[in-house]
Amino acid sequence: MAVSRAVDLHFDPAFGTETRGVIETRDQNDVASVNRSRGIRYEPTRALPFRAVMRAAAIPPEGTFVDLGCGKGRTLVLAVVHGFKDVVGIDYSPALCMIAERNLDRLRARSGRVFASQVAAMDAADYAFGADDRVLFLFNPFDATVLAAVMARLSRSIERHPRRVWIVYHRPEWRSTIEKNTWMEHTGDYTFGGCPFAVYRTR
Repeated sequence: MAVSRAVDLHFDPAFGTETRGVIETRDQNDVASVNRSRGIRYEPTRALPFRAVMRAAAIPPEGTFVDLGCGKGRTLVLAVVHGFKDVVGIDYSPALCMIAERNLDRLRARSGRVFASQVAAMDAADYAFGADDRVLFLFNPFDATVLAAVMARLSRSIERHPRRVWIVYHRPEWRSTIEKNTWMEHTGDYTFGGCPFAVYRTR
């Protein structure tokens, strides 16, 4: 765990980004969403646990990687480094979305990596999944009510555009909301560096 935390300390200097810190929901004064009270604080995903779960679950870096509740965009940066060529971040805080966009621009400038990205300031419950959205990442960003709305939209998207979709749920507090959907299967639970993940995929 000490190594993992050391990597996190050097993450921003390495990529020229600014992703540190915890921001409580009550302090996100720019949020206008009716679901503001259902959101959970911003906390950056730890780098080594993310890399470990993606490898352990054998999630291919194909299609679009979507982070609902992306905050400052650290997980989007990690997804690009993992190999994804297209990333989408959704967060109901316009201020955090601006930081996420800036971090992705800095990643491009410093690393020379070529990738497509979109960051949108909107409610996750309103996100319309695209036909190539293949991996959905959640760092316990909201409660079961919003998660249920997300799952309903994802179901409709898969009906229209059949495909394999993965869900990586970090700190899966409302996992039962996912597991009641019979079209998803639980593929494993993982804990790395004290960080728990539940992973799902379409049947």
